[in-house]
Amino acid sequence: MKAKEKFWKWVMGIKPKHIVGLCVAIFLLLVSAEFPFPFGVRVNWRYTTYRVNHKGIFYTSNPIAMLAFPFTGNATAGYLKGADFWSFKVLDDDWAKDKSHVWFEYEPVKGVDAATFELGKNGIPKDKYHVFVNDWWYYYPSRCGIDPTTAEYFVQMPIDFDDITEKAKLVWADEWMRDSRHVYFHEQRMDVDRATFRWLAGTAWFGEQGEWYVDKNFVYTRRRTENYNSHRDRRPPFYLVCVDTLREPLEVIPIFTDDKQIQDTVYHASQYLRNGRNILFGSDYKSKVVCDVDVKSVRLERDPDFTKPYICVINDTLRLQRGERIIDGQKASAQLKDSVK
Repeated sequence: MKAKEKFWKWVMGIKPKHIVGLCVAIFLLLVSAEFPFPFGVRVNWRYTTYRVNHKGIFYTSNPIAMLAFPFTGNATAGYLKGADFWSFKVLDDDWAKDKSHVWFEYEPVKGVDAATFELGKNGIPKDKYHVFVNDWWYYYPSRCGIDPTTAEYFVQMPIDFDDITEKAKLVWADEWMRDSRHVYFHEQRMDVDRATFRWLAGTAWFGEQGEWYVDKNFVYTRRRTENYNSHRDRRPPFYLVCVDTLREPLEVIPIFTDDKQIQDTVYHASQYLRNGRNILFGSDYKSKVVCDVDVKSVRLERDPDFTKPYICVINDTLRLQRGERIIDGQKASAQLKDSVK
């Protein structure tokens, strides 16, 4: 009798929060039998993306998003098929390998020698025989003949933007590579001076902005390949053009906000450069040179309508839009010439 009294006393003492907690525990146990839940643990404590749980090693770009997976069906995760846990090594947040495989995120890289694969200078992926390049979807062995021993990324660009600090994040641009002999752009060998060639200005945030490069002799910009058809097209998506010979002073023309007094240091436009007595315009589709103008006072103005391109104002007399003269709101031919190289 005393045993029954103790049992019912214990049952009556159970609080609702204990029942809820038990139900949640049972639910999580059932879910974890089929889904990648809980989140697993990091394979390498320094990196958050590669994790392991009872089902194996997986890659996830957002572990917190996996919380909704049983309800939404989207865990932003992928399991690494055939991964050997005991030889598995995380190289960085996006690369990993074991004794037989190399993965970029959760996709296996084909044609790679896993034993000698490494991330070289500035993070360039390579093995003993090849450098690996991205074709917008997957990594594959380079066909341009670059020397893997001395290959490196060498161009840093503000590809990302930090919304909190309102500053550009410099990232190694993987379309630019070099070895001890040559410079390569989208696997094209460039006829530039390797020792002095460098990125000057430009961002990938807005289509109206171009990218500028210089060596000891010339100013260059990139141009989009006409009618490029994504990964089905064997042509490179961009190619490099020579715009003008290098002169002094060489500088990016700063943007001014709508009040024309305060420089906009957040969004750094690079459509226009001052190159000696010339103004250079460049975008992904064309480049122009405004020859022999008075560039002692020159500025960029941003139209309140952000859909319109920046306007280059020279001494308050010459106004350029997309490199062409504006007269009473209308475009007209100016002293302009297309790049011929």
